Amino acid sequence: MDTTDPAPPRETSDANENRGWTATTLAALGALAMTSCCILPLVLVSFGVSGVFIAQMGALYAYKWYTFAVAAAFLSYGFYKAYRPVHCADGTCARPMNRTAMRAVLWGAAAVILIAMLFPYVSPYILSF
Repeated sequence: MDTTDPAPPRETSDANENRGWTATTLAALGALAMTSCCILPLVLVSFGVSGVFIAQMGALYAYKWYTFAVAAAFLSYGFYKAYRPVHCADGTCARPMNRTAMRAVLWGAAAVILIAMLFPYVSPYILSF
């Protein structure tokens, strides 16, 4: 009589794909949240959008490190999902994930987060020209 437990069920590729894309979307939204205090107002003004709400976006600078922590957490989880090896039950997956697009979005979000973190320190040199 076999008393060993059966192998635990593996994640289906659809559930794994959905979690990967959810993490990627949240990382991209976190990157956009990082730009809300510094870069986004500058972009909006250069497109001709004006108003009091643009000046109010500067108040979000106090929350820069909180948005960075959230964005970094989502970005880390997204990279984990994008670069983790795929394990399928029988060695073949019914529908493999499109990891190329996911990785491109994650690297783009990482670049936006890096620019948002460096912008307050670099902008005085850029604007002095």
